[in-house]
Amino acid sequence: MAVSSINNNSGTGGTGTGNSAADLSNQFMTLLVAQMKNQDPTNPMDNNQLTSQLAQFNMAAGVEKLNSSVAGVQAMMIQLGSMSASAWVGRSVLIEGEAKVSFGEPGIGIMQEGVEIPGNSDDFHFALSDDAETVTVTLHDGDKAYTAELKNVKKGMNTFNLDDLENFKPEPGPPRDREYTLSFEASNPEGENPEVFGLVQDQVQGVTMDPSGPILHLLNHDPIGMGKVFVIQK
Repeated sequence: MAVSSINNNSGTGGTGTGNSAADLSNQFMTLLVAQMKNQDPTNPMDNNQLTSQLAQFNMAAGVEKLNSSVAGVQAMMIQLGSMSASAWVGRSVLIEGEAKVSFGEPGIGIMQEGVEIPGNSDDFHFALSDDAETVTVTLHDGDKAYTAELKNVKKGMNTFNLDDLENFKPEPGPPRDREYTLSFEASNPEGENPEVFGLVQDQVQGVTMDPSGPILHLLNHDPIGMGKVFVIQK
């Protein structure tokens, strides 16, 4: 069926010429009216095809409104996340990192509510993805390494002290007058070996917003997302 040419600006009321579902629907209705006026009486339009086209435009409009609503919810969630993250300022957190320990020396202090609380540098933290029969802790001092084992460690975050480690190899164990870097390995005689993550303590100094969510600025490490925090400490 031949259709006479139609001016792109046809229609009344200044119908939109954009690409939104509403604009496309208005343009479609303008074309439809012109097509009905110029249709061949002996070969009228197919009602089924017309109904299908109208349904497609209505679906497109619904999807566009849904996308707009989802975007609004996402923006609201980001704002809520920012408000929640602002309460973390001044709090100490545990994040994945390479821990350093030393015997009996005071650690780096953490500010809590304006008061500096001294840390214990002979404490160390790690997280397990599952229960482990054995966690091997290795203290590194340059090219020297000393290992000891922890038994029946539960999944999740764990805190131990260097005094909890016994029977170091090689004997007589690590000298107590220096700092060590820690590494961990978890194992089970039967089944898969759990993942183990060494954790370090730091303090949240500030929060900034990013399209992906709040970013925490730390005292001693690079900025991280909230999802990188294993534990928020009091």
